Amino acid sequence: MYNIQDNIVALSTVPGKSALNVVRCSGPGVVCLYEDLTQSDKSPSPNYAHLKTIYYKKEIIDEVMLTFFAGPKSFTGQDMLELSTHGGIVVVKKIISLIENFGFRQAMPGEYSYRAFIHGKIDLIQAESIASIVDSGNNLDVLYSLNNLKGGLSKAIKTILSKTENIITHIEHELDFDEGEIDFVALKEYEKQLNKIIDLANDINAKSYLAQENKSNFNICLAGRTNAGKSSLFNCLLGYDRSIVTKQEGTTRDTVEAELVINDINVTLVDTAGIRKATNLVEKEGVSRTCAAIKDADIVVFVDEKNPRTESKKHSSLLKNKNLLFVQSKADLGNTSQTKKTLQTSSTTKAGIDSLFTELSTKIDKHLSVFKKTNLFLVNGRQRASLTAFVLGLQYCVKISKKTKDLVLLVSILRKTYEDLSSLVQNKDRDQIINNIFKGFCVGK
Repeated sequence: MYNIQDNIVALSTVPGKSALNVVRCSGPGVVCLYEDLTQSDKSPSPNYAHLKTIYYKKEIIDEVMLTFFAGPKSFTGQDMLELSTHGGIVVVKKIISLIENFGFRQAMPGEYSYRAFIHGKIDLIQAESIASIVDSGNNLDVLYSLNNLKGGLSKAIKTILSKTENIITHIEHELDFDEGEIDFVALKEYEKQLNKIIDLANDINAKSYLAQENKSNFNICLAGRTNAGKSSLFNCLLGYDRSIVTKQEGTTRDTVEAELVINDINVTLVDTAGIRKATNLVEKEGVSRTCAAIKDADIVVFVDEKNPRTESKKHSSLLKNKNLLFVQSKADLGNTSQTKKTLQTSSTTKAGIDSLFTELSTKIDKHLSVFKKTNLFLVNGRQRASLTAFVLGLQYCVKISKKTKDLVLLVSILRKTYEDLSSLVQNKDRDQIINNIFKGFCVGK
């Protein structure tokens, strides 16, 4: 897919108005490029920023910061040069065009990460985590992607690969030597070891989640009867008017969603139609969507201007097992109760809003604590499928061992199962897989 001996260049920042642009170069010609750009006969010192003026045919192009990274101690494993230029598109276009004149071509999507993979700087899981970080829409997914980039998931996969490889090695030794020359391990022992590896692989799968499953998304739903002040509270929490607010009951007919950040966690706040007995088709659909929003919510803020706890009991079946927070709204009207563990708020005076945010923060922290205990890894579809196939392959190996007692057949199937899983982290003649991974990257990554 890529020729790693080519000299490549790419803009690694978003083009447009900005303070700085970053241009990346990689390849065997980087040192010569530095000397040509700076009109210097002295090679750059690695890992230092050099303030230089770039000229072309005696015309000043820009004053830039040049940072040289000598291979193999660089991201790609090759010599690399990063240029921090002034922002805007005009200057950076001139610089990239100038670099191309010195024999560099535009990098293709994912080419820098591909070179890092080829030179052993990262494995495939770490490469995919880079793309995941760029694509992540919330802080939790970024956190787990960074853990993958640091090698958390790779280490877990390599552990079960190592244990499987040990079994394959021992079986092949048994097949190569006479019984009197080595200590034989009974088939039952092999089966026992394989079952332990199956448990490890199942544990990784059980403690992993797909970004597409939206498990890391946190939903807070505002619920209650009509005209209880939900939409006003919704707008107040957001800090701007997102929902329509009127004195007429039933103004909100559909769920309204908006994003906000609480405790550095992306949260989806959902305003809902009032829970009531619907009299027409539109109202029935609105109430139905409200029920669905409550079902999907991690926290339900039940709002009522009189007594939210008493009102919520009318919908006990709908709210059963939900994480509830009770809010008495419209406190500025003087109709506040002394009910314990019920927050009094006013969307008009903003009274009680800080306390509500504090309660939400506490509940989010508890939710995150549970989430982090039950979810250790973020995986993509390819990784989940490979782990699942690996478990099925090992289970088949155990079945074959018990049925045939044939070590040759067992090790043959086991080796194939091992090689399939190793494609998660290694280059095992899986060119199509590798190409599909890197071509989805951004240019400059």
